[in-house]
Amino acid sequence: MNTVILARYNESLDWIHQIPDDFDIIIYNKGEKIVAPEVLDRAFRIIDRPNVGRESETYLHHMMTQVGNDQDFTVYAQADPHAHSPDFIELLQNWRDWDDVQPLSWCWIAENNIPPAALLDDYQAQLGGRLRVRPERFSLTAWGAPEFVDAGANGMGMVYRILHGLPDGGNIAAHFLRHCKLDHIAEKADRHSLGVFSYGAIFAARNARVAAIPPISLRLAIDFSTAGVVAHGYILERMWMHMLGVDFILPKNQPSKI
Repeated sequence: MNTVILARYNESLDWIHQIPDDFDIIIYNKGEKIVAPEVLDRAFRIIDRPNVGRESETYLHHMMTQVGNDQDFTVYAQADPHAHSPDFIELLQNWRDWDDVQPLSWCWIAENNIPPAALLDDYQAQLGGRLRVRPERFSLTAWGAPEFVDAGANGMGMVYRILHGLPDGGNIAAHFLRHCKLDHIAEKADRHSLGVFSYGAIFAARNARVAAIPPISLRLAIDFSTAGVVAHGYILERMWMHMLGVDFILPKNQPSKI
């Protein structure tokens, strides 16, 4: 059975009845007690969690404790995914067309112009009426997007480099992956300049992809997410798809043969 897990603080859950019956719903609640009858009726399980580590800790806890080694999908989402993914429900309805690791978001926050509206408009024009999904590219060294200035992401990259002693131009992705003992993925990151991620950490993956991550790596990632460093959450947001086996893009610049 496919599953949707929702990382909730105090967001309203009155929308979850729209989630297709193809999915069980597990709510990880880090806020006020959930009492709405319609939510209690639709949820397969509600699990209270301490309010630490934001959605990263929630996802990792689920990966360590609930995921089997099968071909079913688990959707990982915050409890109000619609700001990042306006077509979220429709995307769930189309799960049979997904890739093994499937981004499910469109933007960060449209009102904040991230990504810029012009980029989204151009991308949507190429979709030909298909649902809105746009994985974002990002620099493995600076952490921002290559197509526009994302001051917040660039700032988080700088904070990470300072905290961990990386020089300007150091590969943040490779450093994080080695910290989590995912050296085989870190070696791939070292050879590339760009990665891809899904805004809001909203994505789906076949459970077998999650089961392939060593338990020690998940444990180290949980410790990373709960270390009390704001930047760490932004690092994980951009690393999920690669931890699950999605390839990096754009090989690193190499000298010519001349």
